[in-house]
Amino acid sequence: MGKTVLVLGGGAPNFTLMAGGLLALDRAGANFQLISMAGGGSVVGLIYLAPRNMTRQEGLQNTVNCGVSDPIYASFPVNYKLFNKPGHMAALYREAMRQSCWIGPLLDQRHMNNGQKLFSDWVQFQAAVMSPSSTTYYSKGLCAHAPFIESIVDFSKLAVVEEDVRLNAYCIEDHKVVEFTRSEIDINHFRASLSFPFIYPPYRIGGKHYYEGASYQTLDLLPPADEDDEGNRDRIDDWADVDSVVLFDVLTPELIHRPRDLWDAYAQSIIVPLVANAQSELVRFRRFIHRWGKRQGNAGKPAPRLYELKASVPRSMLPSLLTWSRSNLEELFRIGFEAGLQLAHQWDEDGTLRRLQERP
Repeated sequence: MGKTVLVLGGGAPNFTLMAGGLLALDRAGANFQLISMAGGGSVVGLIYLAPRNMTRQEGLQNTVNCGVSDPIYASFPVNYKLFNKPGHMAALYREAMRQSCWIGPLLDQRHMNNGQKLFSDWVQFQAAVMSPSSTTYYSKGLCAHAPFIESIVDFSKLAVVEEDVRLNAYCIEDHKVVEFTRSEIDINHFRASLSFPFIYPPYRIGGKHYYEGASYQTLDLLPPADEDDEGNRDRIDDWADVDSVVLFDVLTPELIHRPRDLWDAYAQSIIVPLVANAQSELVRFRRFIHRWGKRQGNAGKPAPRLYELKASVPRSMLPSLLTWSRSNLEELFRIGFEAGLQLAHQWDEDGTLRRLQERP
């Protein structure tokens, strides 16, 4: 029986939609032999693969707690819980907060009710306001490199997971997208893969600097060119014996809308080119799967089947899809979970999911 591949595309505020979809598939018994991640999809993928002090399903459910309580977000529409001030003093300050016997326990919201979460978010807001910062005119980015990941992902687990793992980033010196594999991915590679321009400075590993891979290539595992020829041998080897491909692509045209205000206009300036690139890559991805299937058929092998997460977002939600409010993240999680259930049903009808569940 062939491999099952999971492709998690880019997407930041709507990453809980992916988390909900993946939770539904996990509950249905899905297994994957290769997991490819880019941008916001890497947060979901790493929580799935190596959650810290949580089960896999608890970690995916906990993603909604990355949002900011609505009463606070309505007055200050910035996710200060995920986007933190940069600098050595700010890092020491955050560590002191984590070690504090008063503030530390408030950071874990998994077992809190809505009132407790509001209080926790308010305390974290006050702490964020008072945090020192090293930002100046000469800074290369606004924020520290995703310090939140340390509390939700245990990178030491990645070395022993059964799944093959890929994570992309854009290398500035080499002018191309590169891939990190399971054996080398650590917190530095994650931060390199999530360093979106202006928000984060380029991240240095060795003598090279990296930006977020999804800002250049939203869907990983595509050949460098739009053909499956011998020049792409390294990539083609990834597709050997692939039975099924499950694709989560959440950068849809619905994210583009008329801005509500100047802050929303800034968000649109980021999302419009990302959506355009993602849609082009989605066409390429489907075309490649089709061509690869024909090639496999000519060789007497079964063609891989492509399954896509299809989320139905209500029209009333469309203007707020890029917000980090708790209600938005919770609703996207619910929508993603329902889409995942539908995907699992379709997958099960084709027999693929049943075969996965029968694996020893």
